[in-house]
Amino acid sequence: MVEASLPIRAIETPATARPPIVHEHCGRVGAAADAVADAVVVIPVFNEETAVLDVLDGIERAGYRSVVLIDDGSTDASPELLDQWGASRPWARVVHLPENRGKSAALRAGWDALRVGLEAGVYCEDTVVVCVDADGQHDLQQLETLLTRLRALPADAVIAQRDLNYHGWYKRIGNHVMAALGSLCAGVRIHDIESGYRLVRLGPLLHAQEFYAGRRYSEGVELAVVLGRLRYRVDNEYVVQVPIPRTRTHLSDAANHALTMLGAWFRTVSWRDVPRPQRSLLATSVAALVCAAFALFMAALLVHRVYLGNDSAQSYGHVWAIAHALTSGHGIPLRIDQLELGHAYTFPYAFIPWLPTALLSLVLGEWAVTLTMGVGVALLFLGLWLWLPRTATPLVTGMLLLNWQLWNGVLQFQLPTIWAFAFACLAPAAFDRGRPRTAVALATLAMVAHPLFGAAALGLTLLAHIESSRSLPVRRTALLALATVLAAPAVWLFLQTPSIEVAGAWAWTTPAKIIAQRTSMLWWPWLVQRALPLLLTRRVQVPLLVLGTLLLVRNVMGSNPQNIYWSSLPRFPDYIGARLVTPEVHYRVLTMSNQEDGMTQLMRAGAYLSQDYFDESVARLNFGDTTSYRCFLAAKGAERVLVQGEWIRRGTTNEVQRLTDLVAEGNALLTYQGNAGTREYTITSRPTNCAPAASVR
Repeated sequence: MVEASLPIRAIETPATARPPIVHEHCGRVGAAADAVADAVVVIPVFNEETAVLDVLDGIERAGYRSVVLIDDGSTDASPELLDQWGASRPWARVVHLPENRGKSAALRAGWDALRVGLEAGVYCEDTVVVCVDADGQHDLQQLETLLTRLRALPADAVIAQRDLNYHGWYKRIGNHVMAALGSLCAGVRIHDIESGYRLVRLGPLLHAQEFYAGRRYSEGVELAVVLGRLRYRVDNEYVVQVPIPRTRTHLSDAANHALTMLGAWFRTVSWRDVPRPQRSLLATSVAALVCAAFALFMAALLVHRVYLGNDSAQSYGHVWAIAHALTSGHGIPLRIDQLELGHAYTFPYAFIPWLPTALLSLVLGEWAVTLTMGVGVALLFLGLWLWLPRTATPLVTGMLLLNWQLWNGVLQFQLPTIWAFAFACLAPAAFDRGRPRTAVALATLAMVAHPLFGAAALGLTLLAHIESSRSLPVRRTALLALATVLAAPAVWLFLQTPSIEVAGAWAWTTPAKIIAQRTSMLWWPWLVQRALPLLLTRRVQVPLLVLGTLLLVRNVMGSNPQNIYWSSLPRFPDYIGARLVTPEVHYRVLTMSNQEDGMTQLMRAGAYLSQDYFDESVARLNFGDTTSYRCFLAAKGAERVLVQGEWIRRGTTNEVQRLTDLVAEGNALLTYQGNAGTREYTITSRPTNCAPAASVR
């Protein structure tokens, strides 16, 4: 081994005054310096008077002549022992910290000394930094083997995997759990992430120090995570014995390690591609809060067996109808007899995910639908990160989450749309990776999930590709056309849905506005990625995240955040409990928009409804007179009108008044009035002079 004279920026012993010694080349071909150390040993010391000298003598016998010792505020005889040992060895440097700051801070002081040495030409970036504990638990006889392994692989870091058989089963299980979490955070497989016996090349080590926080005794797990996320080659396969088994860790240390690893992952992934002067702690903190808030938002949604949103009841109702048909031995029907006088299609859209969710509901019940929304959101983010790789960082993801329409899409439970967008993102990602068959299948699924929004999303991704490549991708366009052909049956069912008749009467601005709003889940991430060089500057990222978060909070509070707190309740408990549902007649059901789970409850009780779940089909309207109302009921085929007690209390429209008027005219009967406020009106006569235009479905 070679000797090294070490410049230090901390409190040192008088040995630093010795003249420098000439050293050998560090081994990297083409290195600028001819006199640099090829390896240096760094040893943090805290109250190790009984073991440290044996460790130091072992290092010396192994031939290492470049050592940095950090006294971490020891209160025993360790400082004096280190000074005495270093005084006779000019290649050793001792750094004294005035108080105990923890192993992480001690190592940081040692690394600062190495940085100075690198700048002074004492080391090069390929110099191997050997980290050894002062308590004697590291097998120093393995040093040469580990050094040879690092250079032979080649690797940027070798972490010795300790044989922990001397520990009890609970300690070994804990080590495996920490290793699993560490591997997830690091992005590479690490078997023993808590091992402090490691060799790291100086260049990668100092690069990693940029992202290193140094929380007490978590330096090992933190450094492993940072090196992995910086895409350095980390090896943790070589197993070593522990000569002196010792452990000082407790459950609190494990919790600290876990938090440290998560923090290291967050900082490194967020800042990895951001120039150091542009890194903002405030920006990453706000991004972390936004990401955490969205995670809690999703968790709150997932605890609901049935989630109540403007568009949720349709998914729960159709999934139940599909599962009921399958368990009844009827197969998958084209239409649902219990909805819209039998005109409602089973799959107006959402063949995927409704069909697999129906199968899953046979095991999980209605919660399967809630779970499917969670899976859809996860797939959407996976698709965005694969399609737009530069958005796959917590910092940029925080920027993506500033889009209120994403939160609103989940809040309103736009399940088919979320799945369509997820597939629409995964499709171009597959194209970009040279997998055209997979891309066509995913594009087809996007339109199967929702023909309108799937097609709009695919068109958007195609335009994004044209903008970035400045050329028309003929082959990709042709394959997307093929996907449209494959999805034609789903498109046909969508266009045949009765509610399309009402939507077709809208001005073109209404669907254009809806498409622009919902597809912002895709075009906003695309704009963010395109503008990243600007957005990642400190003068932009901080105000964007702070002001965007405030605007997001305002939008959330101004909408229906109470949906998260609502639970599905019996909407017609008196009527259903009395078993008054008559399958032979068709019901018009008046229930609140976010309480349409009552329609599903009636279907489960055997009711046939004259409406579908679409608002256009429910048609919550005010009516000018009883004649127009009677014609409306005739067009809907409604024989009875069932009114929820909550509807009456809120006075949503004048329809109850018109029903009262019909009773007074002798054209209807109030046939039930229950304790929960439910009313049933039976229509006794139909009008004969209704214009055909009055037909409403």
